[in-house]
Amino acid sequence: MSIFKNKFFVICLCVALVLAIVPSVFSIMGYQSLSKNIVGTLTFPVRWGVSAIADGFEGIGLYFTSIDALREENEYLRGELESLEDQIEESLLLEDENERLRSYLGMKKKYPSFTMEEGRIVSHSSGNYMTTFTLDRGSIHGIEVNMPVITLDGIVGHVTEVGLNWCMVSTVIETDTSVGVYIPRSGVRGIVSGDYSMRYDGVCKIEYVNADADIEEGDKVLSDGMSSVYPADLEIGTVIDVGINEYTRTPEATVRPSVDFKSLDWVMIITGYGSEEEKG
Repeated sequence: MSIFKNKFFVICLCVALVLAIVPSVFSIMGYQSLSKNIVGTLTFPVRWGVSAIADGFEGIGLYFTSIDALREENEYLRGELESLEDQIEESLLLEDENERLRSYLGMKKKYPSFTMEEGRIVSHSSGNYMTTFTLDRGSIHGIEVNMPVITLDGIVGHVTEVGLNWCMVSTVIETDTSVGVYIPRSGVRGIVSGDYSMRYDGVCKIEYVNADADIEEGDKVLSDGMSSVYPADLEIGTVIDVGINEYTRTPEATVRPSVDFKSLDWVMIITGYGSEEEKG
């Protein structure tokens, strides 16, 4: 037969016969342990190969199982992270809302005779300090030109232009803004106005005061209520420098506003004010 002409087959057949006959002979002769030793030695390569192949397949299975487990864990962690991010964002929004409500309630307590409309800044002028900005409130909300704009810290500015659902505000550091003021410590009166050379530093100045005006660094500056725009006793800022106007030779002071124009997001527009008796 042609199969017996195949050398590989013949060799395998001989090895198989040897493995079958030799151990039997040694077992019959009483050398059973020697027989087991020979069989174990001769079959070790085959057993080792089979074991290695089995371990390999088991390792591959564990590898793919680990990949699936890691993928599931990553999906779970990603979902947890997104949930935490949503919670943080919601907490920040609630904190911002609470801060606004506290500020509003603080102003209602401080100024009980004011009627106010809250406004959010939607755009503003460029620069380190915003000198003008736009609010999301307009004529449909009862907003009119020259209405004062404040925060709990003090005067921000006044409305200069009104649209249907927006309005433009000029701050106290803008050049076209002026406020009648007084200094409670000394009773000095004057005008706080914006100055082109100062506005990008976030400050304004007091001028038009008497030649013997008593002004010192650290003096608080409040609105005097003499104009038709701002009610009395709203804080404007603090004197940070005192000098002499080179043209009029009268005292002139630099004022740092109480309001931080860098961090403004929400403000209050005073839509009406007066004493409680007047309201009654």
